[in-house]
Amino acid sequence: MTVKEARDILGLDLTATRQEITRAYRRAARRWHPDRAPANREEEYRSRMQQVNAAYQRLRDFLEHYRFRLEDTETGEDVEEWWRDRFYTGVWGRPVKMPSAGDEESEPTDMGKAKPGKPR
Repeated sequence: MTVKEARDILGLDLTATRQEITRAYRRAARRWHPDRAPANREEEYRSRMQQVNAAYQRLRDFLEHYRFRLEDTETGEDVEEWWRDRFYTGVWGRPVKMPSAGDEESEPTDMGKAKPGKPR
């Protein structure tokens, strides 16, 4: 059984957490358990429950043996800027980007300006 077939049997999307996989399995197990089968359909329910168990086991094995990359990767893209570009669209438009403390090229705001004649 492939991972795609297992996802289809459990009714999962392309991405799912372990909790979502477990919930989908339990939902399918309640639906297809042979003890809940109507009269003369026990064999169909038994077969379907075996598929549900196999699908759940396949996804659990896949997660257990999946190899993760254990290093930080720098994408070079500012996450906040990426978010603003995609989601700050609306009536008021994009908000003004506030200068951070480490920006040398940005001009100081009124609060950051020194008073004339007084040293900082």
